[in-house]
Amino acid sequence: MLKPIELPDLHVDAPLTSEMETLLQESDRRIDDFLHHWRGPIIENFVASDYRTVNNVLHWIVEHQLNAGNMFCEWGSGFGVVTLMASLHNFTAFGIEVEAELVDRARSLADDLGLSAEFAQGSFIPPGGQRLIQYHEDVAHIETDTPGAYEEFDLEIADFDLLFAFPWPGETRFWDNLFHHYAAEGALLLTYHGIEELRLQRKVRG
Repeated sequence: MLKPIELPDLHVDAPLTSEMETLLQESDRRIDDFLHHWRGPIIENFVASDYRTVNNVLHWIVEHQLNAGNMFCEWGSGFGVVTLMASLHNFTAFGIEVEAELVDRARSLADDLGLSAEFAQGSFIPPGGQRLIQYHEDVAHIETDTPGAYEEFDLEIADFDLLFAFPWPGETRFWDNLFHHYAAEGALLLTYHGIEELRLQRKVRG
């Protein structure tokens, strides 16, 4: 079962290292440039999170030692910002993104800032995970036919201690089901649901 964990006041900003501040500023600049000047195929599913608020929660999780280990994965990593923030919180961080253009930009951001994380192009849904889809409209924004990306990392969902996702409205049930089915006991799922709304759940026996 999934046990909700009450989050602290999200208005309290975590202290920022110079590396974190640089990451946040540079990612804001690159995402703004991408949204206003990208002339390639439209990537409709890319929406940026409130990264500073997500960082506040990551800091709180680590500060209170809620994570069972240091393996992190972002489902739908976009520009890789949350993955790179996790790496600055001393997680071994991985990002999975279906759009190859965004994977390239995440890798470029990591390389240019000298940050350590791995990104793979593909689906966050492992082989067989599609059977957890109950209603197709619940996953209208999720690519369900692309091969899973975990083999590129030589890892599986059960290897991760903290997973992060930004589900579209209506998709939360599927993301929760996927996490519940594949994650290890004790793992955490952090999901972003809009400005100042994040949810944290732990998989527990029950």
